[in-house]
Amino acid sequence: MATALSWSTTTYAQEEVEAVEVNQDDLGDVSNSFKDTFFNALAEKAKGNHDRAIVLLQNCAKNEPTSGAVQFELAKNHFANKDFNKAEQSIKKAIELSGNNEWMLDMLFDIYDEQKDYHKAVLVMEQLVKINNNYEEFLPTLYYRTGQYDKALKSLDDIDARQGNGDTRRNALRRSLVNRQQQEVRNENNIESLEAEIARNPNNEQAYINLIYMHGRNGDKEAVFEVAQDFERNVPNSDAAHLALYKIFIENDRIEDGVASLEKILTSDKIDRETKMKVLQDFISMSDGRIELENAVAEAIDWLSDDVEDPNAYRAMGDFYLKKKDPTQATAFYEKGLELDNNNIDIIKSIALLSIDIKDYNKTILITNSAIEKFPAQPLFYLLNGVAHNSLNAPDKAIEIIELGQSYLLDEVKLEQDMYKQLAISYDKKGDTTRASIMRTKAQELSKKL
Repeated sequence: MATALSWSTTTYAQEEVEAVEVNQDDLGDVSNSFKDTFFNALAEKAKGNHDRAIVLLQNCAKNEPTSGAVQFELAKNHFANKDFNKAEQSIKKAIELSGNNEWMLDMLFDIYDEQKDYHKAVLVMEQLVKINNNYEEFLPTLYYRTGQYDKALKSLDDIDARQGNGDTRRNALRRSLVNRQQQEVRNENNIESLEAEIARNPNNEQAYINLIYMHGRNGDKEAVFEVAQDFERNVPNSDAAHLALYKIFIENDRIEDGVASLEKILTSDKIDRETKMKVLQDFISMSDGRIELENAVAEAIDWLSDDVEDPNAYRAMGDFYLKKKDPTQATAFYEKGLELDNNNIDIIKSIALLSIDIKDYNKTILITNSAIEKFPAQPLFYLLNGVAHNSLNAPDKAIEIIELGQSYLLDEVKLEQDMYKQLAISYDKKGDTTRASIMRTKAQELSKKL
């Protein structure tokens, strides 16, 4: 496809390249070729092309396997792609190579924090505090989230001793901690009463559900797992236990058990469709790159896809097939989502971009014409429309629509540059080499701002 554009198939990268984050001297004694590849990766990352940046950085890692800077940048790009497992692996390797660097520990913290894995996050934050005590402000909340209330109160006391006790946010947290300690005592009493009820009546389904909720609220995953297993064993005909079990199984790499729980949830006539869709979306988020889960998700989508009432669920299904590099299936699910919400701009963008990828330019024109009527200030739709007209050998129409779209640009340098590149293609098709050259010059001048 000779469009001279760089696409992201779910969002369009419009960000300007960030300031160079790594000084060349920090890279050590490396070849010019390595430096070029490394800084090209930084540029791709800044434009949102994280997959491309990862490929470049992996090439750097092959040439310089002991470079902590390369692993650090890999972690950033994996994190941006929400591939947290790979991000964690890369940043841990970077720390191994470069030591407990503040910025690398900060990255590791972000990875755990984004996944709400506060037990790991608090350990990293404790290391950061040793390097820079400004981080201590974060400790009380993390201790609160991990149920370490005594530590949280001690940390608040330490901060107040240095800064005074007039901070309303810290005082509110202190009150919440005291209330939580009191609630914990009440919870323990409730837990004991629920355990006693289950001992009296091992078939009491609601008692198990309440007990799982209590342990879950306390963040006690082991207790949740134990209760859920007892629930499944003692009330084998209940499907509700699997609402707790499926995620625990997956988190502990018990894939077959997790998939079996998913099947029981999705085929149950006792669990409502909305809950099933939430579980499926959760599975989709956990399945990225895991073939055994992806196969189960594909089957689950087949079971549920004909009777979904949430456009975001269809969008999740489309995203799933997009990651599997199946644009036809992805488009089909995006279109089902659009039938439920024809003003969902994110779904519209996904369909328009995918129609370019699969070279269905008539569909591109159809959907972007409609989008321009609904969202006239979105320049991306004008550009995509122009690309489609160029591809269908209609350069005059491409020029007309792209020039109209230029009036809506708001400091979107990459998008503006791609518009000039498309205009150059249009004028080439018309045989106007002078105007084509002018457009290319303007596109090249914008490169200096990227």
